[in-house]
Formats: sequence, C-alpha cells, structure tokens
Amino acid sequence: MRPLSTVYRLVDGNDRDKIERLWATTDIPKFPTSFPEIVAERDGEIIGFVARRHDEQGILIEPMICNSAIVYVRLVFAMEAALKASGVTTYLFRVEPHRIRFEQALKKMVKRGQVKDKGYQGGYFWFERSIQNGYS
Repeated sequence: MRPLSTVYRLVDGNDRDKIERLWATTDIPKFPTSFPEIVAERDGEIIGFVARRHDEQGILIEPMICNSAIVYVRLVFAMEAALKASGVTTYLFRVEPHRIRFEQALKKMVKRGQVKDKGYQGGYFWFERSIQNGYS
C-alpha cells in the first residue's frame, strides 16, 4: 500500500511518547532538543523527527530520525522553513562515519555548492548549510 499523505508539523505535547519510541529504535544517543522540533506523521504514527540544539559553534540540527530518504529530505525542507522564518541563515549538522550513504550524498552536495564540508572532528563528519536563498 502506498501512503496517501504525510504531514510535516511542529511537535505538540501529545507527540513525546511517540518520539521517544521512534528514537529508541535508533543508535542515536538521547539529549535535550529545542524549538523547532518537527515530526513527520502518517496515519497517526510518527515516522520521522528532526530537532535543533544549540552548540558552541552555532545552530546544530539533530537528531534526524527516519527510515525513508524522501521523508528525510522533506524533514529538512520543513526544518529549513522554520529556521528561515526565525531569521536563521546558516546551520551545522553532522554525520556519523558509519552512515556511508549519507556521507557520499553530502559530498556530492559539497561539489554542487549546496553545503560546505567542515571536516572530520570529534568522531563526526561536519557540514554547514546556508538557507538564506532556500533549498537548492
């Protein structure tokens, strides 16, 4: 069966348990997140989650939790729209070394000028993205 619709929206108070269950299925350590927090919801189930947390280097987007590449990209679109509306123009994100597919895709985006490679530091590959002109 093909899904008819997925809603991308800000987290509300009723989502916490569903987010915790989804997060528990990953190898991503738990940490506090802050606004904006966005979920992908399909048929009443949370199928994706992205949030923000402050880091000494700037705005860091994590965690990014979902199983579908399409949901992943749409969560990025939703997060960037929320950040842009808040006046944010640049954010950082990281990729664990064992996520080879993501790293390879991001290296292609670096070549196209869509993200900046910030190098390997602290066990992660770091990237920076500008959203002042939207997603390219």
